[in-house]
Amino acid sequence: MERIVNAFSKNPGSALSTYTWARKAIQKSTTQAIKILTANNDWHFNAEHASAADLEDFKIEEMAATMKKLAADLWTLIQILLSRDEIDVDGDQVMDDLSDADEFDESGEFASIGKNARETSQHDTEYCFIMMQIRNPKCNALESIFGIFLHSTNTPEKVIQALSHMGISISQTAIHRAIHSLSAETTETLCDLGQTLLVGYAYDNFDINFPTLVPTVEKATDPLTHLTSGAVICLEHGVVIEDLECSEELWQKSPLNPNLPGTAQQPSPNLDMLHPEADHPSGLTRRERWNAWKFKSDLFEHGHPDFALRTKALEPPDSIEQIPIVKMRYAPARSMDNNQSTHAGNISAIEGLLSQGGVGPSPPPLDPKEKDPAKIAQFNRLKQLVSILKYVVLFFGDLGTFERVQGVLLRRSIESNPWLRHQFVVFVMGFFHLKMACADAIWRIFIEPKQGRQDDNSLMAYVAQIRPRETGKIGSNPGFRRMHEVIRHTGIVLRLDAWRVEAKRRNPAWTTLELFAKSEPSEQLIDDMANHLAERYVAGGDVDMYVTRSKPAASRDGQHENILLLHQYLLLYEETSYAMNRGDIGRLETVFPPWIAIFRAVGKHKYSAHMTKYLTDVHFIYPPRLGHAVRYNSLVNPTETIAVEGLGPLKFGSYCLG
Repeated sequence: MERIVNAFSKNPGSALSTYTWARKAIQKSTTQAIKILTANNDWHFNAEHASAADLEDFKIEEMAATMKKLAADLWTLIQILLSRDEIDVDGDQVMDDLSDADEFDESGEFASIGKNARETSQHDTEYCFIMMQIRNPKCNALESIFGIFLHSTNTPEKVIQALSHMGISISQTAIHRAIHSLSAETTETLCDLGQTLLVGYAYDNFDINFPTLVPTVEKATDPLTHLTSGAVICLEHGVVIEDLECSEELWQKSPLNPNLPGTAQQPSPNLDMLHPEADHPSGLTRRERWNAWKFKSDLFEHGHPDFALRTKALEPPDSIEQIPIVKMRYAPARSMDNNQSTHAGNISAIEGLLSQGGVGPSPPPLDPKEKDPAKIAQFNRLKQLVSILKYVVLFFGDLGTFERVQGVLLRRSIESNPWLRHQFVVFVMGFFHLKMACADAIWRIFIEPKQGRQDDNSLMAYVAQIRPRETGKIGSNPGFRRMHEVIRHTGIVLRLDAWRVEAKRRNPAWTTLELFAKSEPSEQLIDDMANHLAERYVAGGDVDMYVTRSKPAASRDGQHENILLLHQYLLLYEETSYAMNRGDIGRLETVFPPWIAIFRAVGKHKYSAHMTKYLTDVHFIYPPRLGHAVRYNSLVNPTETIAVEGLGPLKFGSYCLG
């Protein structure tokens, strides 16, 4: 048949009629295919009844597979029209020769066939949806999702209008209806979650600038508006409501209680013994074993490529107290017009979040003879709230918020009513901000002092080599992200250089890591070398810096001592990050005591005091089940690869609740 049609198409007398017939056949086939696709109600999106489930269930890959199955001819035609390359009749793509530059994607990695195929499939699906939406305006699932995305990114209305006319997005009015529906659903979700009482509340401030085009007397105020964002987070890991029913018990032990006897003292435990360790067959301490693992990890991941094959076989270090990985359940709260940087703003933020969660104080009895509509309405509103007076509520935030909440609790402690004195508040310090403080402490120790930059092996000297254009910024005010990268990259280089030095010490022929890798060292040798590096190349353990520094100046090696200390501090920071990322709350608590001492030394006394208070509270003040609830819900969604930034500031980025 193909040969016959081909012959008719090449004959001058029948070519026109043949192409006319083929065009009508294709038109009929594709029109029928579009009718079949538009009849699928799964692709109809009603903006007025939009729900979170609609967004979660939207999978463009599944839609592409369904389209390809229901309208194979249309799918093939779109592929032919959109492809830059030749398409075989069976649908296989014949690739042109690629240049060297085309072999790499934008990230510098080799182009992935699977990735390119997925992108092509998504493009085909988008064009199918545009045609379907033109034929049937109700078939607008992709356009609706894209419109909601545009709204979430603050896309200008004129851009949305243009995309709507192009058939790529729904209209601005439809987007607003969808957002209104989603907001109403979120309000119900917040109340449903909050009234279980098995939730915590995280909040932080954010600022919006409303510039005035023409200043006037009426608009002469500061255009910067201070608002508060928040979220409701479900408490996981076996927490039950009885675990939180200890508000009165904590109040009886609280130093803020004015009725507490003056002789009552808070415990002063030894925080170093929170997680005692037994002797290990290797003779290494827990921290030295982690350091040895980190030395091996950097060698395999960043050393010679021959070592990369050993990465998969590298077992992670033993966990001290691992938080099980569970699916996180939370809902964003409505932003509040409160200045969270003040005590009054924090009171309003706390009460506003609880109100959104459908909880609050028990309403006082209403006089049956009461006729005031306002008082009756307030009573009915409070009657719908679930009372929290017997329970505690976890609040998460940064250190600044912690201090202001503590000030609120101090000022309200004289109140006779548990609700008025906010007796239910249990504030949990955010760990992400703690990590920022750790990076700042390392900067204060190794970079801020001008004398510390004179050593050829100082941290600033390494910064000048790896970031020569940023020495001024790093030397004055680097910020967390830049300092985090300096710590990580410098630490990797120093540990690889330690491998080089130790390899050459053991075999003078191994002058480089490449020669060491080519010798195919055994696993036993690598383990032995890693243990030796952890013992002898890092301050602490077998290297007693007090003894080393007590020697006569003529017999001391100052640069070597500084490198030992630098290794120790950088590895301590890496272990802190690792514990947060992996959700090892036990390991995280073991790094608190050294950081407490470091913070005191560099003048960060508030962090030192609050870290001490946190450990004392969760292990010695709170009832055991409440301590478990706080500790196991302080790291949100920890995983092996990345950690989710704390919802305290509602800025998803790196590590944990903060």
